[in-house]
Amino acid sequence: MLETMISPTPPSPAKAPRLGYKVFDIEIHCMPTSLAAVGKYLPKMYRPRFEASFSGAHPPNFDQRGGNLRHDTDVSDGGPPASNPELIRRQLLDPFDIEWGICTGLFYTLPVYPDPDYAAAVASAHNDWMFNEMVAGDPAFLGAITIAPQNVEKSVKEIERWANHPKAVEVFMSTAGPLPLGHRSLHPIYEAAALHKLPMAAHTTVEGKGNSGPHTGAGYASRYLEYHTGLASTSICNTASLVCEGVFEKFPDFQFVLLEGGVSWVLPLMWGLDAHWKQLREEMPQLRELPSTYLKRQMFYTTQPIEEPGSPRDLIQTYEQIGGQTQIMFSSDYPHWDFDNPFVILPGSTAADLKRRILRENATALYGHRLPASQTKGVVS
Repeated sequence: MLETMISPTPPSPAKAPRLGYKVFDIEIHCMPTSLAAVGKYLPKMYRPRFEASFSGAHPPNFDQRGGNLRHDTDVSDGGPPASNPELIRRQLLDPFDIEWGICTGLFYTLPVYPDPDYAAAVASAHNDWMFNEMVAGDPAFLGAITIAPQNVEKSVKEIERWANHPKAVEVFMSTAGPLPLGHRSLHPIYEAAALHKLPMAAHTTVEGKGNSGPHTGAGYASRYLEYHTGLASTSICNTASLVCEGVFEKFPDFQFVLLEGGVSWVLPLMWGLDAHWKQLREEMPQLRELPSTYLKRQMFYTTQPIEEPGSPRDLIQTYEQIGGQTQIMFSSDYPHWDFDNPFVILPGSTAADLKRRILRENATALYGHRLPASQTKGVVS
């Protein structure tokens, strides 16, 4: 079970037992020091619009009381949290023995923008900033190629533009949008990602905003807690769409990472898909294996935020039943208030092997072929 950090004071590494190996963090929400840092990469026609407020006059997220960032991540020079590589190293990488960290940024709102050309231009500018400035700020940083999937043609070109960058390890977007993620209009994006051996990562948030549909099967929520808990319903629908539209069969080398979607819903979804597929196979002749087989091989999940039952054993059993030994990876979600401490995940010796796989080995297996040649053996000295 993961420790949820609500206090603005970070946990003391000196009080936590060391793991004896280094951690692979697949989600660091790095930020530019200002909108101008990204805006300078935009075509001139878009700069005033972006630098005034890239998401418009009203932010697309639900309000969280007190905000969603750790107070201690503020930068002394006035920059936003997670904009200073030195502070990220001081607060996250060094204290928690993190060897690699994927910088995803905070531009996962792009898929809900009604203007596909503007969204694609912002994605491209964000990538210029990410790989030219942020990722270069620390040897541990890896980068995600952000796309605006409502503009398929430009998304494919953006993947091709960055695919050979030595620190580009995945393609990144939001799970929100006007269409479920398995829709065939998105297949060229998945084909390009698979061709370049880049996993596709999608982040849950901004469902129900912009051009996306309701974030629950029942409509729109009015409270953040209701909204956040209900995100499982969009994860279920998007995962079912990926399977039933034949994405995993069509692209056998394609790998999909669901960020911040939880895991408790995965097992009943597997049960339902397997049972109904046996009865409705003629509807999906392209599927040659059980739906659960595709998910256990090509679908990946993250630890933050994870459901936390009263007994850690219940969580471990859930992990095991959905293929967690290979498919679940650690995400700190830094610098958000519900940041997780990797030292206290899955306490107890009975889960030691599973813990190591989640904290390091699974991510190394998925992204390892893209890591710099200087990769260490991951042992803490």
